[in-house]
Amino acid sequence: MAAATFAVVATMVLSACSFGFNAQTNKVYQAGVGANHRGEIDVLNTLLVVNDDKSATLSAALVNNTDSDQSLSSVTVTTLDDEELPVRSTKLLLPLPQGVLTDAGGASDAGGFRVTKGVTPGDYVKVTLSFTDAADVTIEAPAVARTAEYDKVAGDEPLATEPTDEPTDDAE
Repeated sequence: MAAATFAVVATMVLSACSFGFNAQTNKVYQAGVGANHRGEIDVLNTLLVVNDDKSATLSAALVNNTDSDQSLSSVTVTTLDDEELPVRSTKLLLPLPQGVLTDAGGASDAGGFRVTKGVTPGDYVKVTLSFTDAADVTIEAPAVARTAEYDKVAGDEPLATEPTDEPTDDAE
């Protein structure tokens, strides 16, 4: 009986080691499709959802880690070759209260940013987010096809306020 117990325990212990040092538990795992940046402002699960009209809506979760309230004031998007893509936005800034997770990309009056052309599913683009009183964040983000998973991301319907084709840097 003791020999059988020893054999079972030895098999379990030794089989756990058979994966070596590259076992999944030793690797970074990112469950979400989008890209992440950690800093003064955490920018999480950043991606562009491509709409039926071939525009693409920015979707990201933002956490303000600074000592004061911030706002997302503008977004620019370029290809990986630094070709600027046209961005339309609502004219209202997206408030980022201190220490609170805030979603960009939902249907709201503030914080809607849409690339009007030049993005297809599978592309990666550089997204630069500018804030009222925090450092800019530039992140390489994927573009994904619109599926049921992204139903809560605003689509190709008109933005909540009158959009502009001008760069969003001027929003205040």
